[in-house]
Amino acid sequence: MSPGMQRRRSFWVEAAILVVVSIVLAALSNAVAGPERKLHWIGSYDEAGTPRAVSPTPSAGTTGTTAGTASGTGAPTPALPPASGTETSFPPHPDKAWVEISGDDAQRLFQQKSVPFLDARRSNVYRQGHIAGARPFSVWEADVDDKVKGFFAEGRDQAAPVVVYCSGGDCEDSHNLSEKLYKVGFDNVLVYKDGFPDWEKRNLPITKGAEP
Repeated sequence: MSPGMQRRRSFWVEAAILVVVSIVLAALSNAVAGPERKLHWIGSYDEAGTPRAVSPTPSAGTTGTTAGTASGTGAPTPALPPASGTETSFPPHPDKAWVEISGDDAQRLFQQKSVPFLDARRSNVYRQGHIAGARPFSVWEADVDDKVKGFFAEGRDQAAPVVVYCSGGDCEDSHNLSEKLYKVGFDNVLVYKDGFPDWEKRNLPITKGAEP
């Protein structure tokens, strides 16, 4: 046998020995491993292809689903609360000035009758038509800060929902008003993102004229 063939044969013999030793060591390591680290052998999986072991219980303060963030906290944002038709479906958000809500959410809150609606559009536009019962809080008029202070002075629960709206679309008046409310301590301001035009399309209650 030539020297070259002897070297190749020696190489394959050594490689085979290393493989066998590795398998033996791996089996021994797996045998003494704790249950949370132990590997499952072929045949120990169910039809879905997952181990039969029970999944760990989430730690306190976590849930099984990802919230959205929104806007927000690293959580995607928002991520909005489920609408169950009660005010408690909209928890406070003291870490941000507002959370946007849909027309369905706004309608459910309107039906609660205890949730205030604030119209951030100009007063002349408000008089042409507004959500029934909504109060004019035009963010561009000189008395808006006095109105915000007066709203605070009413002694309202600052953790309770307050709905703010404007003309939807690119309108930022509702967000600007939300900032003012947030600065005086209201931490559950909800911006009806599609605003008054969406309310009209839904044929929901509208009132014309000055503030009731």
